[in-house]
Amino acid sequence: MNTTKNIKRKIPKILLIVGVILMLFLLFQKSLTAFAEKFTSTSDPVAIQTPTIFVPGTNGTVNRFNGLIKALDSKADVLKVTVATDGTVSSKGKLTSTAEHPIIVIAFEDSSDETLPVQGKWYQLALHYIQEKYSFETYNYLGHSNGGLVITSYLEEFQQTGDPELAKLITLGTPYNDTSKKYNEAVTSFTQLKETSDLLEGYLTNLENIPDTIEMLNIAGEVDDTASDNTVPVQSVFSGRYIYQDQVAEYQEVLIEGENTSHSELVENQKVVQLLKDFFW
Repeated sequence: MNTTKNIKRKIPKILLIVGVILMLFLLFQKSLTAFAEKFTSTSDPVAIQTPTIFVPGTNGTVNRFNGLIKALDSKADVLKVTVATDGTVSSKGKLTSTAEHPIIVIAFEDSSDETLPVQGKWYQLALHYIQEKYSFETYNYLGHSNGGLVITSYLEEFQQTGDPELAKLITLGTPYNDTSKKYNEAVTSFTQLKETSDLLEGYLTNLENIPDTIEMLNIAGEVDDTASDNTVPVQSVFSGRYIYQDQVAEYQEVLIEGENTSHSELVENQKVVQLLKDFFW
């Protein structure tokens, strides 16, 4: 009788020990699986249609183009990519192989004017990160404000063998010749610059590296006949011709006048939205 009682008392303890061992085993197996998934590629990149990449200007985030994207295609697949100052890349969203016009927004943790010299390199890191997840050979690009300088820097200095090819480029309100009146006159038509800024001079150094297959549209905004979008003079924007006009396959300039033509408003200006649709898609 005593033996039977002792066995009955031990059974719960045995079951508890077995349960603990089983739980530890399952936790170990789960951890091992997670570790393997982290360091092992589980699938090939997803093949997608030609994406359009958006890059904002100074202090712009991945949400800068939300209104524009809604106006272009409210149902579009969108991937938002952020590059940290140490070069690490993260993303939110997903692209599918069936999306007709996939959109990628790339922004930098620090997109201040001070980091502009390295933003072209950060852009290249973002491209590499994206191509590990998605496969595409060509892409289109919209750069607002300094976003136009980012792609210029990338094309001249940081483009790598194996990177996808830029097909169509739009820069919007980009200050190629800085923003100061010291360098720019209040004109919308000109044959020469008032003065070449150090910024523009830098981009004229390696312009021969720009691929000659690109089709480009350079857009400026003008508020109330001021020859400026209240931030960037039209002359500065159209100074992009000195970099691109003789290098690319096609170069056009467009001046947007009327309502919603200030620097920040240009991104959602209805004329600009239509130009983007017609040019890219």
